[in-house]
Amino acid sequence: MRLKPTMCVVTLELLLAGTSPAAAQTGTLSGTIIDAETGVPVAAAGIEVLGSGTPLTLTDDAGRFTLSAPAGRYAVIISSLGYRDHREDGISIRAGSTTRLDVTMTSQALELNAIVVSASRREEKNTAAPATTHVVSETEIAERPAVTLVDHMKAVPGVDIISHGVQATNVVIRGFNNIFSGALHALTDHRLAGVPSLRVNLLHWVPITSEDLERIEVVLGPGSALYGPQTANGVLHMLTKSPLTSQGTTVTLAAGQRDVFQGSFRTVHKLSDNFAFKISGQAVSGNEWVFDDPEEAANRVIARDDSAAFITERLARGLTQSDADAAFINVGNRDFDFQRQSVDARADWAFGDDGRLSLNYGLTNATGIELTGLGAGQVED
Repeated sequence: MRLKPTMCVVTLELLLAGTSPAAAQTGTLSGTIIDAETGVPVAAAGIEVLGSGTPLTLTDDAGRFTLSAPAGRYAVIISSLGYRDHREDGISIRAGSTTRLDVTMTSQALELNAIVVSASRREEKNTAAPATTHVVSETEIAERPAVTLVDHMKAVPGVDIISHGVQATNVVIRGFNNIFSGALHALTDHRLAGVPSLRVNLLHWVPITSEDLERIEVVLGPGSALYGPQTANGVLHMLTKSPLTSQGTTVTLAAGQRDVFQGSFRTVHKLSDNFAFKISGQAVSGNEWVFDDPEEAANRVIARDDSAAFITERLARGLTQSDADAAFINVGNRDFDFQRQSVDARADWAFGDDGRLSLNYGLTNATGIELTGLGAGQVED
């Protein structure tokens, strides 16, 4: 029974003896960090000994720091908010001794990323804009997968979005929302983004991709003073990246419920310092939610019971024979599959000190169902 205490003592002595050489291989680095201009200690400055494996050490309120590191020669980086990073190379830390490192840091002015908007028809800081403007940044756009551009605005305050399909939406900022709305003044790079002939905003038909977007600006107040008439219900402005400032090739694939599949690409080529072009495109397909309209079903039964009378009536309205036959086939016959293909091309040429010429072409080909004030409409090509 007396052997157990003796063995414990011997084992403890061996462990202590084994740790003594390791402890002797470390040294100490200490010093003070002060402001070069005022002489005031710099608190909470980070001290990093590169390659030593020691954690980041912060200075105390008096600007002092002390840390332990394995013996060797290191580069030491001191960083603090509002100061230029300071680096000291060749700092020798000797085993069992203390190395002194006192550093003076130079302050620097910091300018945060200002939110720039074009709500006044010219770029300026958001705080100087004459109307309340919310900006969806490029970072937010890149982090959010989206079937349409409207998906990036679902978290914007003051924006009312009504969804009536997998991709179809209506967006209103001021006033009442309804089907087939054109109240919102929608722009893409200062150009009208709505469908002028129908006075409706079908934003999922805009040919640009999410990779094209630099930012989305939403002007929550009336914009008549800045954008002219028909803009009392707010402004939505989608601004794309210039090929002069954003190069590279991006390919994106996505899939989801309702057999949704989406593929997009963007490629940019800079031919010189002042000329570049980009080409982007996307293809989206899927299945809409199925809905059988009782009125459509009744009209389909009536047409099929007397097809000759149906076609004769259409001919009397001035339709051609082929259009009358197509009307008979399509009456009450919904196609719930939707497809959308789009391509967008842009070339920018910079000239002079601040001049820029931008040429743009976009095309969207869509098939699906769009809800209108007169009922559901079948879109084909």
